[in-house]
Amino acid sequence: MKQLNVRTARPEDAPQILEWLRANPANEFDPGILSYPTLQVLCSYNSEPVCYLPTQKALILESTAIRPGLSELDSAQALRDLVKAAQLLASQSGIKEVFYMGTDKRLNAMAGRHNFTLRDWKVLQMKLG
Repeated sequence: MKQLNVRTARPEDAPQILEWLRANPANEFDPGILSYPTLQVLCSYNSEPVCYLPTQKALILESTAIRPGLSELDSAQALRDLVKAAQLLASQSGIKEVFYMGTDKRLNAMAGRHNFTLRDWKVLQMKLG
């Protein structure tokens, strides 16, 4: 296998990036990312581009630490306020997407009623350092 080089995409790559993203329906390309302030596109190439990878910063809501025995109403209020605070953090950094890796069915149902979209994606994690 021949070693490829990597660079950031250039403005003149934009039409090709868009064409290739649209040509692969399996990747569920969201055209909205093209206007995200944190968007950076990587390019793998040899004598010409062979692959582009759009990247963006997103805010990940980690696991929740709800006080044991707290009523459902109080926990819902706390989570609502914390999500609003997370939206503030995201907007201050130009972040346009917030993700919550929901494993609690009750919280998932609540989040689904409040602007979160349940996705069927597999989440792949890579820890660095």
